[in-house]
Amino acid sequence: MKKGISIYIVEDDKLARTTYRHLFEQAEDEIEVFGTFETAEECIENMKTKRADVILMDIGLPYMNGIEATKIIKRKYPNTKVIMLTSHDRTDEIFASISSGANAYALKDTDFPALLAAVKTAADSALWVDPRIAGTVLSIIPKPESTDLDKLYVKKKPKKTLNIKVSEQDIEILKLIQKGKTNREIGEVLHISEHTVKAHVSKLLRKLSVTVRVEAAVKALEYNLF
Repeated sequence: MKKGISIYIVEDDKLARTTYRHLFEQAEDEIEVFGTFETAEECIENMKTKRADVILMDIGLPYMNGIEATKIIKRKYPNTKVIMLTSHDRTDEIFASISSGANAYALKDTDFPALLAAVKTAADSALWVDPRIAGTVLSIIPKPESTDLDKLYVKKKPKKTLNIKVSEQDIEILKLIQKGKTNREIGEVLHISEHTVKAHVSKLLRKLSVTVRVEAAVKALEYNLF
């Protein structure tokens, strides 16, 4: 008989994977661990026959990363909730995770009661974000341009222009970054290698005088580059 909330745990570190399973199994009767996986591919394959309510998804997985996996899972199984797990609070990863449909974002050193709360919150279809990165999340939300309810996000023309040359390929990459695409996905769209995309993105960041991808996308919008 199925318990209240079923979960899958996707984590390539065996010790972490085992620890999470033990904690959830010992925590409460309403949580049932359906399975643990080392790779996202294994999880997606098992979802075909046994779907979990919530998936605890590491971002830095071998082969397919957690962000790519989340996009696939949310497209195929929109009612399944995904909690992203990471060991750091990179703005671009947070932005891409949320854009991919993640229901929660937690740092790996989050204490277990908070992680349990994240699972329950996500299962209830609500958004949960680690309090330590809440400020970062707020910083990537576009600011309204007006207090007029009909024109909250009307784009304004920039007061100055960027004194840089931006190619058509640069623009295409910036558009895909804005959509939360990974380097691999950008490469597939533009028919170039992931390595080439990485080089282009690094060059773009230098051109735009920013350090992370999300800042590049925001600056491109600010200066109407597309």
